[in-house]
Amino acid sequence: MVPADGLKFFALYQRYDSLGQAIAELGTSLVPCCLVHNDLKLNNILLSNNWEQDASNNMVRLIDWERCSWGDPAFDLGTLIGSYLSLWLGSLITSNAMSIDESLRMATTPLEILQPSLAALAIAYFTHFPEILERRPDFLRRVIQFSGWNLINAIQSTLQYQKSFNNRGICMLQVAKSLLCRPEPSIPTIFGMKASDLTPTSLSRA
Repeated sequence: MVPADGLKFFALYQRYDSLGQAIAELGTSLVPCCLVHNDLKLNNILLSNNWEQDASNNMVRLIDWERCSWGDPAFDLGTLIGSYLSLWLGSLITSNAMSIDESLRMATTPLEILQPSLAALAIAYFTHFPEILERRPDFLRRVIQFSGWNLINAIQSTLQYQKSFNNRGICMLQVAKSLLCRPEPSIPTIFGMKASDLTPTSLSRA
């Protein structure tokens, strides 16, 4: 039932014991504590067409709530960040002659363009819900890991529907591995700033 390219993915996945362990630990760390969307990606967020011109019409609407449940907010925020990262990774230029680092540098949608939006998202979240860091001091770390988990799911979705796992998928797997296995060093890479700059001063423990 697995396409040939799927076997390449599983061979690479199984090569990294730390990746499987990180995913298993993340799954057991889920702590349901509020209503979550469970499919919070960019194409499930609606803005008014003229939101930039009309400051009074800047309502953000979330759609497609059929997967909602009582869950862990780190999953929702991580999924949304993973959706941003998919824009970057989906724009990679890849070939057998290029290294992964070269492909990442040559993305037509560079990560640097997305970083201000990612940082603003995290800052706004912690500004409105500062108590989350009192409840879960490791919240930002887990958000980063869930964004890596989201990328793994994106790879599996591509395998299921497009039956392909190419060089772009390999790059995505490498980024997902970094996010899942090395979340703290990944924070400044993803947001373009330190964790302490993303959180309220009195709660900067992430």
